[in-house]
Amino acid sequence: MKKGENMTGGLGTLMNIVTVLIGGSVGLILGSRLKKSLNEAVINAMALVVIVIGVQMAFESKNILIVLASLVIGTIIGELINIDSYVSQIGNFMEQKFSKDKDGKFARAFVTASLIFCVGPLTILGSIQDGLTGDYKLLATKSMLDGFTAVMFASAMGVGVIFSALSIFIIQGGLTLFAGTLIGVMTEAVIAEITGVGGVMVFSIGLGILGIKKLKTVNMLPALIIAPMIVLFISNLGK
Repeated sequence: MKKGENMTGGLGTLMNIVTVLIGGSVGLILGSRLKKSLNEAVINAMALVVIVIGVQMAFESKNILIVLASLVIGTIIGELINIDSYVSQIGNFMEQKFSKDKDGKFARAFVTASLIFCVGPLTILGSIQDGLTGDYKLLATKSMLDGFTAVMFASAMGVGVIFSALSIFIIQGGLTLFAGTLIGVMTEAVIAEITGVGGVMVFSIGLGILGIKKLKTVNMLPALIIAPMIVLFISNLGK
């Protein structure tokens, strides 16, 4: 890559943050005008959508055994570290500062939106492309999709959705920044398994929103790191 070729690197992430902030703000205005019973109905509808998104993402996996192994190992690590407790503390602190609700709804909205916005092929491929060449077309497309999604999620789940922009900044911005070192690692197979693992996590959040089963989904996060490690290990064995 020639010097100066990537002058616009990071613009895609900035666009994504702006669309989520705008979409989330619009959603909050709409949500505040809904009756409580209607709001609950919308939340249940959104939970079903979250489950469907999770299933779609999970089917991106080319080897369900890799997803299973990643989640088992990742969850064990997450439980030992107890990531959920740390995230809950951060969520409770932000909830006290920025939300009128004190029922954990903020943290749930933040985690749900963060996973949906930050785990998927568009996030990984778009960020690497933006970082390497300055081409932000994929992230521009993702930004529009996330903006509309933020409207729906914020209207149903509240202000926590807006703060998922922070996750986009950290995760997507980090992928863009370190795109040069990740290009050899983020193969098609790796992206497929990361997406599959993320899909199961999104699915579990949908179950929690519906009140079917509340799982400590945050403790599964290490699985997103374990998945590419397993794929690369298998790939090297094949060689």
